[in-house]
Amino acid sequence: MLFTPAAPIRTVQYVPGHNRWHPDIPPVAEVIAGGSIRLNCQGDEVLCGPIGVVGAEPGDLLMVEVLGIGRLDGCFSPAGHPGILGCAPSHAMLGDTAGAPDGALLGRIAPSSADHARVAASASPVHGSCRALAPRAQILLPVHVPGARVSAGHLHFPDEDGCRIEDGWLDLRMHLTKRGMERFRITEPVLMPITTSSLDATVAGLTVGVA
Repeated sequence: MLFTPAAPIRTVQYVPGHNRWHPDIPPVAEVIAGGSIRLNCQGDEVLCGPIGVVGAEPGDLLMVEVLGIGRLDGCFSPAGHPGILGCAPSHAMLGDTAGAPDGALLGRIAPSSADHARVAASASPVHGSCRALAPRAQILLPVHVPGARVSAGHLHFPDEDGCRIEDGWLDLRMHLTKRGMERFRITEPVLMPITTSSLDATVAGLTVGVA
């Protein structure tokens, strides 16, 4: 995946991306805790990332803050949101998944390599839905692998027919709490409420309701 600097937010470009969740897919870029990054997300079922968070280790807790979302024309969209956002799973979390490597996009893992066949056959497929990960949302994500390895899916924007998938950009800020899973007894993704109404979010392949 190519990336270019964009002050004050680093930009991660469109390709190659990935469409499977697996702990061995290497980061395409890194960000320090407290830092921000812009992901240029493409449509279909392709994930942008993974983004490594420097110093993140299994057992830590990552708080991902959604700073802004917009279309390719550069315009901010107050109602847009990513379909899915999450950290890479551990090997234990993959369970007994198995599948064909055909059609697998694995970032910087070369399609013709032995690693590609191994990872693609044991990775979890992408799944998610249209959920309320709007600007200002703050999502707590348990860290299961070194670097956390955050990825975001395609972006959804409202239109007259309801919701449309488009290419666009997503600005995120990463906050890290060491040993946060143990300290705060959080073992699943949690979306922090930004209003008094009930919200839910699809993060790391899980739907979590927050009152």
